[in-house]
Amino acid sequence: MFSDPALDRHFTGHSGSITQLRFSPEGSQIATSSLDASVILWNLNQAARCIRFGSHAAPVYGVSWSPKGNLVASAGHDRTVKIWEPKVRGVSGEFVAHSKPVRSIDFDPTGHMMLTASDDKSVKMWRVAKRQFISSFAQQTNWVRAAKFSPNGKMIATVCDDKSLRIYDVNTGECVRTFTEERAAPRQVAWHPWGNMVAVALGCNRIKIFDVAASQLLQLYVVHSAPVNDVAFHPSGHFLLSGSDDCTIRILDLLEGRPIYTLTGHTDAVNAVGFSQNGEKFATGGNDRQLLVWQSNLHTYDASKFEAKSALASSSCDTSAASSYQQSNASSTAQSNDRSIRIDMRQSQAYKSLDENFQVLDISFDSASGCSCSAQLDEITSLVKELDKRVQRLEGFYLS
Repeated sequence: MFSDPALDRHFTGHSGSITQLRFSPEGSQIATSSLDASVILWNLNQAARCIRFGSHAAPVYGVSWSPKGNLVASAGHDRTVKIWEPKVRGVSGEFVAHSKPVRSIDFDPTGHMMLTASDDKSVKMWRVAKRQFISSFAQQTNWVRAAKFSPNGKMIATVCDDKSLRIYDVNTGECVRTFTEERAAPRQVAWHPWGNMVAVALGCNRIKIFDVAASQLLQLYVVHSAPVNDVAFHPSGHFLLSGSDDCTIRILDLLEGRPIYTLTGHTDAVNAVGFSQNGEKFATGGNDRQLLVWQSNLHTYDASKFEAKSALASSSCDTSAASSYQQSNASSTAQSNDRSIRIDMRQSQAYKSLDENFQVLDISFDSASGCSCSAQLDEITSLVKELDKRVQRLEGFYLS
């Protein structure tokens, strides 16, 4: 049966904007980085406690899971990279990676290497086990916003404030492709699951998809009214998720070359989007400090049935897109109805049920020793309240 995407969970806990998010490999947790200098691991199992890591000294811009899910790496304005072990709730290593703020971090498919991108105009590759520098990738002339390994780990894609998208060969360090933007600098990049294409979120209101091997533009979408901050491919490769400063989330059907959903629920810019590895869920986060988790229901999507349902939708948008992956630089403009889904957080059952029982375990670390010096603040607060109630009952008993 054909079903639309639906809000599943709603988390609040950050005191600053959410800058990035990543699902754990098995899909049971989501890691978010924030301007509040923390990383939170959100458990999608309601019975499990969420964990906040607060070891960074400044805003955290990037977060990434290792392929096995045993490590989480974070990077931020304090120029450091920190590697966490979620199961033991401790930091296993930290090091100064760059001379200026680190904007992104990414594990390779083996989990043995990491990639960092920085305002110091460099991209560096590191050996995870020894926190050892391996090599750097040159030619950037401005801040590097993001750097990502391809699915097979043989190439990396970088986006930079010099308005460039660059593709590098990991083994040789050579830049093999360069795409230059005219309108605005790219803000984020994502590899297609097949590894032969990349999607770029642009600082205007556009999304572009490039064929890396053929070095050509495949699709161009103009579906937002403000800069696009993040993009993510569905594991099938048939859909693309985007978040924008216009506070909306868009889902694009790449085979049909058109937007199919507009999701609203955030009250400010959407900075981060991502799918779970099985594609059943996706998450969004942004300046309103909210993490929204959605059921994608894209496995039920049928383009022919969607046509009938979308005829009932009142919203429309301009779409500029190549009609298929094979067509390049032949984009056409068309009017296309998509379906708008609006979530009122004040009436959301997911919001109410979560906030009643929501707890965060705070973890902080002594940067010198790397030892845990945290307290379970929520649990302590709860115990103090319970003791206070008992004292009041005892006082009432004796006074009577």
